[in-house]
Amino acid sequence: MKREVSFKNRKGIILRGFVHEPKRYNTAIIFCHGFPSSSIGDNAKRTAKTFEKLDYLVLRFSFSGSPPSNGKFENKLMSQESREIKYAIDFLTKNYSFKNLILYGHSTGAIDVSLYAYKDKRITKVILGSAVGNLKQAVHYDFTNEQINSFLKKGYIIYNRPGKWVNKKRLNKKFYNEFFKLDVISAIKKLKRPLLIIHGEKDEAVPARKDPKELYKIANKPKKLVIIKGADHSFTKPFHWRKVVKEIQKFINT
Repeated sequence: MKREVSFKNRKGIILRGFVHEPKRYNTAIIFCHGFPSSSIGDNAKRTAKTFEKLDYLVLRFSFSGSPPSNGKFENKLMSQESREIKYAIDFLTKNYSFKNLILYGHSTGAIDVSLYAYKDKRITKVILGSAVGNLKQAVHYDFTNEQINSFLKKGYIIYNRPGKWVNKKRLNKKFYNEFFKLDVISAIKKLKRPLLIIHGEKDEAVPARKDPKELYKIANKPKKLVIIKGADHSFTKPFHWRKVVKEIQKFINT
């Protein structure tokens, strides 16, 4: 069963999403979407539906500024998104009973999870999908040279993605600035929870040869790195997605 839910962040901005409730469950998963995506994006919906069928309670929610949540897209910050995870956990723990809590972030959502997870003892295990390590290098994964020049000269960019919800949306330079201030590596070094890093071998956005391996190297045990052969950034092909699901189930159940 899918239930629409909402809760507020520390600024009082309403965050919206969906809880997928199987008839029986012991474990909850909170899924944190990438950028610029949302809880109503294909990846979030596929993740929630898949794991609901496997008897996991799943919360997929949108960070502020992403639909259907409130807030302005132009004011987005990764630091704010990472803080919003706390309120998602607060909501889920207040309204549902479960034994284990898995925090799962994909792409930029994995950055948010990395920055937050070590702070919250309620989290049982952590999953980073298509994750970034060094943000100073990763700024070139998310933005073209033309966009970076626009940030520097104008103080903002405007997206040109016809047919997408983000089309014509403005994003302020503060989002870009955080790539040089936020430290994913230091946060992962502080994490004392079992960690799964899962990445596509043919990831076109975040190179598999570098970022996941750097994260794995500095992470504390227990930890596991899985590279899905031939898979892209979002594990688009059903065959690759089935492998991802199998690895996540194995990680959760051990």
